[in-house]
Amino acid sequence: MHEFPVRPAALAATLFATAGAAHAADSVESAGKARYLQECAFCHGDDAKGNGPFALLLKKQPTDLTRLAQANGGQFPFDKVFASVDGRTRPLAHGTAEMPIWGQEWRLEEGAGAEAALRGRLLEVMMYLRSIQQK
Repeated sequence: MHEFPVRPAALAATLFATAGAAHAADSVESAGKARYLQECAFCHGDDAKGNGPFALLLKKQPTDLTRLAQANGGQFPFDKVFASVDGRTRPLAHGTAEMPIWGQEWRLEEGAGAEAALRGRLLEVMMYLRSIQQK
């Protein structure tokens, strides 16, 4: 099987460069919010501020996901967050992380066409996270 290099920002730009992009963005953000609430809110909280019910059980406080752009000079760090959520490229030398490797988990759920479906899931979550950034 061939792995293709992931260029998340380029992939997102292509996704929204079609007619009806505003409607598509709303739909993707809505799907991303649903996926976020299902998979991420346990640790990061429904409001994405790092205060989910499992947060107290973790060694490191979950990141406040509403302030990612603020911590990056006002720009949402799309590629960095995409890689973090995907998790499959996490360097082993950095040790383990408490956050699940969603790229691996979601890819196993998909079966045929798994990589494309996985990237779709990741983009949904990314578009939602971008939409909730606070200044």
